[in-house]
Amino acid sequence: MLAQLAMQEPSGPTLEAARTVYAAAFGQPPYREGPEQVAAFVDRVRRYARERDGLRLVLVDDDGPAGLGLAVLARPGDWWRDRAAETVGPQQAERWMPSPCLEIVHVAVHPERQRKGIGRLVHDLLIAGTPAPTAILSCNPEAEPARRLYAQRGWRVLAGGAALLMGRDL
Repeated sequence: MLAQLAMQEPSGPTLEAARTVYAAAFGQPPYREGPEQVAAFVDRVRRYARERDGLRLVLVDDDGPAGLGLAVLARPGDWWRDRAAETVGPQQAERWMPSPCLEIVHVAVHPERQRKGIGRLVHDLLIAGTPAPTAILSCNPEAEPARRLYAQRGWRVLAGGAALLMGRDL
């Protein structure tokens, strides 16, 4: 099993491997994302590499593209971070979303390679060595494997609803 961490815009082959994992993982229930969302993922990686601080793209290969993780540093004024802060209110936002906090954008494991520790590896590489004191992410409440992974890795639910907002000290 090989893992790599990119902290700048990834090369074509790296981005294609990430796209392969994303399409396979998020094409299944409960997400059921199609080609438009996969194309949006590729655009997001490129845009974040150019516009956001602290890009972290983890890619794991296990006889083919197996896992991916995407994270960036979030600060007040970043769209998603500010929506998350509104959800939890000023006191919780101050606690969980200081400047910067790590925004975990995606963690995905190819369905054919799940239950081999790849999700744990991707997660741990995403958060290792980051300058942020905390991290936040959202999780589909129906995504039981993801919820288990995050709970085992010390994440706590900050707010519920259509998506779970979760936080973790780093």
